[in-house]
Amino acid sequence: MRKYNHNISEKANETLRKREAVVRRQRSIIAIVIIVLVSLGIILGTGMNVLASSKADPAAYNKYYKTVRVEYGDTLWTIADEYIMDLNIDKTEYIAEICALNNLNADEIQAGEYIVVSYYSKEVK
Repeated sequence: MRKYNHNISEKANETLRKREAVVRRQRSIIAIVIIVLVSLGIILGTGMNVLASSKADPAAYNKYYKTVRVEYGDTLWTIADEYIMDLNIDKTEYIAEICALNNLNADEIQAGEYIVVSYYSKEVK
């Protein structure tokens, strides 16, 4: 506990006590806010890890290539959705790979064409 200056008035000492009480309340509120934010960060971080881990690791699969016929309405995006399944693969990177394999610019495919795509399987073929 703080020792108050006896050379100043009682009113000044009372003002100091009130100010110290306000500072203590402010520190308590700041501590509570920090605890809540850290708790939320932990909860959200754990939730994101669970979501990220729900996708399979492509390293556990074998990568293969095959030729597919482009059907009417197909886009590189729909083809990517079909062949990357629920693997933890970035769709843009997969599309870039298809473009590189087939010497394509983005979405230059037409119905009836054949393109090479990669796919993943646990089976050894």
